[in-house]
Amino acid sequence: VRRFLLEYLISERNFSHNTQKSYRDMLRLLLPFISSTVGKEIDKLTVEDLSESCVRGFLCNLGDHRHCSATTRNQR
Repeated sequence: VRRFLLEYLISERNFSHNTQKSYRDMLRLLLPFISSTVGKEIDKLTVEDLSESCVRGFLCNLGDHRHCSATTRNQR
């Protein structure tokens, strides 16, 4: 994940520092949510653990518990 944020987003995609921070912040919220949903430690998660239902649950969680608007959730 770190390599993705530091190398791919900046050097290959030329994303701004703010975009990089936005991706980082989203992952800081998403990974613990997925971890608790599937019952695995964060460092044991695989791509297969990131299902559509987990992502939808994460977006609902943003709205219900963090009071994020639909626009903010869609941005994440």
